[in-house]
Amino acid sequence: MADLFLLVQVVNAGSFSAAAETMGTTRSLLSRRIIELERRLDVQLLHRNARRFSVTATGMDVYRHASAMCEAANLAERAAIAGDAGATFVRISAQGLLVPMVAQLLTAFSGSHPSIRVTLGSSDGHMESLVRQEADVVLSLQEDIPDSSDIVARRLGRVRLMTVASPDLLKRVGVPTHPLQISGEQTLRYTGDAGPGSTSSRGSIPGSGHPRMASGDLNALLAAVRAGLGFAQLPDYLCAQDLARGQLRVVLEDFEPASLPIHALTMSGRAVGDAALTFVRFIQARYRDMPAAVPA
Repeated sequence: MADLFLLVQVVNAGSFSAAAETMGTTRSLLSRRIIELERRLDVQLLHRNARRFSVTATGMDVYRHASAMCEAANLAERAAIAGDAGATFVRISAQGLLVPMVAQLLTAFSGSHPSIRVTLGSSDGHMESLVRQEADVVLSLQEDIPDSSDIVARRLGRVRLMTVASPDLLKRVGVPTHPLQISGEQTLRYTGDAGPGSTSSRGSIPGSGHPRMASGDLNALLAAVRAGLGFAQLPDYLCAQDLARGQLRVVLEDFEPASLPIHALTMSGRAVGDAALTFVRFIQARYRDMPAAVPA
């Protein structure tokens, strides 16, 4: 078990020397332990040369399992030390289209609840991460929440997807009245998880050919739209301030997809911690006050 931990540290550090420096040991000791691990497992985990190493396919499989084992051990140790204080940790998993919104709210939440430690990750918005105990709160855009006595779904509101562009771009190419008037080279496309189905089937800009820019980072697309690089379909909360200041304009409103429902999913009853419920109540109140939010 200890040698598997050392393997994880070496792979994470990217070299034996860096891992040895971090751990306060020697490069030769780490190398001997990994060689002994390979001998014991009868597999080659690393390809080595004089200056670097690469992980073999088998080594990568072993590393993934060992990394998960180390993380589980860290969580077990934290739980043993913290005892009931474990309720002060909240793991939030948000569907990709909602991650910037949650990130905006986390600063205020952490400021008003300094004793609660928060982690934020992205997911597909399904409840499996709750059941597998990988998250305490899941923020989902799923239209139909599965009926389960173990899961509580709290409706937060809806998010509107709008096609936006800069005034400068509209001066140059004109205001489109149909999505087909927007070419591929004028399209900035979101490639992350945008809710049920694909955005194109819900009225996004089809364009022709490849988009000028494609990204799973909504903030990167917002910056590109501001710079006049093209048209993009973005959630209302993300571009509300730019619209209010006249820095962006909405086009093709008649072709917008239906707004998407936002649910906060948690386990039911005693399986959900007080800290998770505190976060849900906070985001319920704050979402109602966010500009351009579509009411529940």
